[in-house]
Amino acid sequence: MSKLDEQKKVLVEYFRQGCKPEGRLTFGLEVEHFITHAGGEPATFAEVQSVMQQMQQSYDTPIVIDGAYMGYTTEMYGVSLEPACQLEVSLVPQRNVIQMMDIYNQFYLQLSMTLAARGLRAWTVSYHPTRRAEELPLIPKQRYEAMDRYFKNTGSCGIQMMRATASTQISVDYYSERDFVQKMRVACLLTPFFALLTDNAVRYQAHRNNAYSVRTRIWQDVDSERCGVPPHLMDPDFGFEKYAETVLTRPLIVALRGNRTKAVGRKSAQEIYGSHLSKKEIEHILSMFFFDARLKSYLEIRGADCMPPKYIAAYAQLVKTIFGSQAALQNVLRHYEGTTTGDIANAKMAICKDGHNAWVYGHPVGKELAWLLLQARSRTPSQEERALLEPFARLVVTKKTIREEESEND
Repeated sequence: MSKLDEQKKVLVEYFRQGCKPEGRLTFGLEVEHFITHAGGEPATFAEVQSVMQQMQQSYDTPIVIDGAYMGYTTEMYGVSLEPACQLEVSLVPQRNVIQMMDIYNQFYLQLSMTLAARGLRAWTVSYHPTRRAEELPLIPKQRYEAMDRYFKNTGSCGIQMMRATASTQISVDYYSERDFVQKMRVACLLTPFFALLTDNAVRYQAHRNNAYSVRTRIWQDVDSERCGVPPHLMDPDFGFEKYAETVLTRPLIVALRGNRTKAVGRKSAQEIYGSHLSKKEIEHILSMFFFDARLKSYLEIRGADCMPPKYIAAYAQLVKTIFGSQAALQNVLRHYEGTTTGDIANAKMAICKDGHNAWVYGHPVGKELAWLLLQARSRTPSQEERALLEPFARLVVTKKTIREEESEND
């Protein structure tokens, strides 16, 4: 057996072990925030470190990377830093959106109060609110420095993606390889709709923004080998092995050596590592790919912008309802039967160009959004949970984006 076959076997086993017992869906939440002074000047790395250290309790676990303090973990969430000091909170998986939002809102209140005492504030927008990307320094982390150098040769938007974007990511369970394939396909098919529903770039490169889904457009021009729609997604034999082969044979950029990272450029994991990959090495390899949905020991859905809490709740409820229902997943796959990976890429670009006036998969996007929300509402028996979807329903009816609606409310 070749080294690549051995490595694929190890990854496939890792994915199989990630399968959860079939039952009620659990889902995790990650939200990135920009931190600035009240006047808009970006907070420094040292200032954000100090904020996190103040928020950390004695029984929490610090995160130290490359010898520097990078955050902490609690029983309910972890707090860490993205490339240009975006502060990310990552919640442990929950079964209930209302409970999940209680955890997030408690964290956000603590963060806001800690920041306010220092003349700082957090922003829930998807592009930096006061600065051009080129003006934002990277934090001292070798992984980010290597990625920054690499992306300068793979696309025109790597600097903007790393330094000036912020997202909302939701992870969901998968119960089997077949269930993973269904959910990966549905996540990618729905990414254009998630991009429009969560569109929240109020400003772009320090100017007021009127373009649609800026963050989505940026991701299309970062690195085609690790972004966008996963290769072979709609092939009949797509599954764990195909995904494993993709991440093992494409450039890794950065390799993990013990607890240290090393820039490796275009060398692949297949070339760098031996046949028997450790769990840490596997997790690192998987983290170096940024598809619209990516596979770990769960499925991570990456298409949404950072946004205010009521929209996070709407998005989480939408994802929970669709991905928690076998019937809803099958309906989406039937509804878009025959759609190719090229069609998905074209749909995202149509959203970026025309927003609520776009045609997606051959239909007006408003009609498709209404159909999607109907799928969610019809499978949400609780009135309290159905109410969480209302902010999205209002956007669809008024043909507005979050950034437009929030600007009007300011």
